[in-house]
Amino acid sequence: MTRVQILKGKNVDLGSIYKRLRRSIEDDNFNVTSDVVTENVYHLRAEKTGLKNIIIGSVRDIELVIAGDPSSFAIVFNVGAWGQNLSITGSAGYIVATLVEGPAIAWGGIAAAGSYVKAVAYERDFWQTIMNEVDFQVKSDKKKDAKAEDEGVR
Repeated sequence: MTRVQILKGKNVDLGSIYKRLRRSIEDDNFNVTSDVVTENVYHLRAEKTGLKNIIIGSVRDIELVIAGDPSSFAIVFNVGAWGQNLSITGSAGYIVATLVEGPAIAWGGIAAAGSYVKAVAYERDFWQTIMNEVDFQVKSDKKKDAKAEDEGVR
């Protein structure tokens, strides 16, 4: 699941947006595995690990890319879900079912579908967080500009 948006005319501090989003990702208990920052690109990969996260987790890993300059940039957000590929999960469930003679197909399919739905909800909610951060930066810049104009007039 990937979302991409190109934003123009915003004039925001991309570094500040990236830092705030990274903090939010870490607050969601992701382990940052890659953090590459260059002059015009901010790229982060993070994952959830551990048996508990594999069994009950919905989001396996995420990738966030912010690239461009303050007035014209793209945001890419990708979410990897444990149940993203239900056909493979169903196949794995079949193999387990033949080995342990249990209802693994049904259980695996239901668990995978539930995880996938949770991952879609996480992607939607975090995308809203991204857009809120951009809007916050735009409003902050407008307030700074207005304050500078007021001080210049006096």
